[in-house]
Amino acid sequence: MFTPWWRQRQACCRQAADSGLSRRWRRIAPASFLVALPSLDSVLYMPLTACGPEPPALPRGLLVETPPLAVLLRVRWLMAVSVIAPDGPREWVDGLDRAGRPCLRLHLLPDTDYLGWDRLLAGGAPAPAMPDTPHLPALDAYPLRFRRRRLAGLDVLCGEAVGALSPLGRQLAGQIARAHTGQRERQLR
Repeated sequence: MFTPWWRQRQACCRQAADSGLSRRWRRIAPASFLVALPSLDSVLYMPLTACGPEPPALPRGLLVETPPLAVLLRVRWLMAVSVIAPDGPREWVDGLDRAGRPCLRLHLLPDTDYLGWDRLLAGGAPAPAMPDTPHLPALDAYPLRFRRRRLAGLDVLCGEAVGALSPLGRQLAGQIARAHTGQRERQLR
């Protein structure tokens, strides 16, 4: 039976991911998380499919500008993941809610501010290893740059589409989006 090239590549990536996967967990307060996001510059933002029901109480004094960013308010844990894939290193952060369910994924891109990324991962308190979380499909994937502003005494987080990624960043974002959502690269240009 004929196996499409992309299925072969996905199987290869899964094998590589299982063998060289590194995970670190951090506990982080929603306010600290939202403050750290603007320093990242461009990342691939991916809200995940199975985030669970709406939490009973959202953090006080924090707002997001658009509904797709609402899952950012649920994050209480960060799981930093790195892997050596067949086409090079990959690094991302999964945001987990209070119950340990993955809500979102932020992928490091060549256009990301690496110092901001390191500050995000150094923030919060170290946490013991948590149970394995499922690798969930993403609802969407798009390059974003975060901005924070004050409005009537509230911290408001805005996400703006990245107009121009580097050629390598655009290529990597397209590969990641196709692998996790089935999106076509044209949506990421």
